[in-house]
Amino acid sequence: MRLFSSLLAVLMLAGALTISAPPQRSAEAADLRQPVYFDTTGYWLQGSFREYWETHGGLYIFGYPITGIFMDNGLWKQYFERAIFEYHPEYAGTEYEVLLQRLGAIRAEGRGNEAAFKPIQTDSDENCTFYAETGHRLCFGFRSYWQDHGGLPNFGFPISEEFDERNQPPPAGDGEIHTVQYFERTRFEYHPEYAGTQYETLLGLLGSEYLVAHPAPADAVARQDPNAPPVDPTSGRAEAAQAAPGFNAFLAGDGSPEATAFNAKTIEMVKAAGFEWVHFQARWDSLEHVGPGLYDPIGLDRITAQTSAAGIKLLVSVVGPSPGWAGVNGDIPTDTAHFRDLMEFLSGRYKGKVQAWEIWNEQNLASNSGGWVQVGPYVELLKAGHDGVRAGDPSAWVLFGALTPNGLDKPDIAIADDLYLQRAYEYTGGALSNYFDALGAHPGSNDNSPDQSWPDNPGTDGWDNDNSFYFRRVEDLRDIMVRWGDSGKRIWLTEFGWSTANEAPGYEYGAAISDEMQANYLLRAFEIGRTEWPWIGPMFVWNLNYSVITDPADEKYPWAVLNGDWSPRPAYDALRTMPKE
Repeated sequence: MRLFSSLLAVLMLAGALTISAPPQRSAEAADLRQPVYFDTTGYWLQGSFREYWETHGGLYIFGYPITGIFMDNGLWKQYFERAIFEYHPEYAGTEYEVLLQRLGAIRAEGRGNEAAFKPIQTDSDENCTFYAETGHRLCFGFRSYWQDHGGLPNFGFPISEEFDERNQPPPAGDGEIHTVQYFERTRFEYHPEYAGTQYETLLGLLGSEYLVAHPAPADAVARQDPNAPPVDPTSGRAEAAQAAPGFNAFLAGDGSPEATAFNAKTIEMVKAAGFEWVHFQARWDSLEHVGPGLYDPIGLDRITAQTSAAGIKLLVSVVGPSPGWAGVNGDIPTDTAHFRDLMEFLSGRYKGKVQAWEIWNEQNLASNSGGWVQVGPYVELLKAGHDGVRAGDPSAWVLFGALTPNGLDKPDIAIADDLYLQRAYEYTGGALSNYFDALGAHPGSNDNSPDQSWPDNPGTDGWDNDNSFYFRRVEDLRDIMVRWGDSGKRIWLTEFGWSTANEAPGYEYGAAISDEMQANYLLRAFEIGRTEWPWIGPMFVWNLNYSVITDPADEKYPWAVLNGDWSPRPAYDALRTMPKE
């Protein structure tokens, strides 16, 4: 976590080798699921709903969002001016994942005796297509529009013929007479004043009409905070609530009775504290040590079986070194194809058991980057890892690997975390945003309190002359994300904490932190996350139980919130009783 102290991998992968063929690659596609805010109406559009909106016509088809996302009759919904989107998780990954509510059918209820709604008997011709399913035709311009903008999945079958109808008065409609046709999910309107433009046919304002007739809950219609998107249930991703508490924990994968019992005790202590997330690392050279595409996942199989059975959410960091067969001496490879395939294999295998994947760890340390820090190779690895996870499990989060806090610009040692992040955005001209869902971060601490920072409120004990020594360092990273248009993404604190008296060289600052201070600082950190940082995601305390597997001379020992005999330290008791929401 700290400079010059790369953490040990925490996953023991032992057992029989499992041989698997490399997965087939899927076509690369732009990530259209990121949050976007519409100041015009005051709502966020994100996740599956944004992807559908962008790929099925956008603003001129559906109009602006006019509510946030809310639960209605067992489905997540969002109202737009011209439609209502419904999220159908049973169809996740198919063209039916998002459907338009049957507003056309609802609007046409009780009108079956009107001439336009009575089924007819005819055949298709060059100008019209007849649909026996509903007994109605689709002709001329309306047919072209229907075919060009999503057809049956988007609009449903026609349930009327064309006819003239007066719209409802404002604000639900324009009060004018238009040639219209009803479909199961919408109503088409012909606008001759826009003849020859994309607006010649428009969807009726059925979303606005329905909202007037069937008001949404107050919290769904309230304008949303433009600085922090709400958690999006339609993204398909496991909820990543603000300041959700998690532990970095050692878990064993060797399959022995002792390892199984050790994991059970670890899970017991996580749940007893009221925590819901666990973070650990898995080494690439252990997962794919024999050769490309020959995976050895049995250790992860064992661990995830225990955690998922207990309802624990997992963040797994896939870290270096790279396997020997990759030929890069443990460095980040320039050919990232094998890493992409690995991440597709892992995310697909553990779909529903691992909710988030972090790509590498502290790659701004030379010791974690083959001896020389370079931004470009990591960004390419992140992109490959992101593509692999998307192919294997679109519901999983992908995290930019957390950087170690420091103030250097020495590639043979380390590059400052804020400088590294800025260069990563510059390297791609901003396209970096498409390669991760949340930013991993390791805020500083040393012997400084969570409320201190440099230069405004510095400490005085020697670890105080750069903001990388402080917990609030993540605010610097947040500022960079905002400048590059990533204000909609959260930062996950994948490791943070305070060491008490530490015998390891380089950690002398721990002598200034008592057990009670460690407890109070952790509580205050979570309070800051809950009350001051709406953009923060899960916060993982470093660490829960490394004291059980190390001796007091190990630098990891005094960061733990448990003693070596599993008994709680004051920090554990404080975390157990703190508010979790």
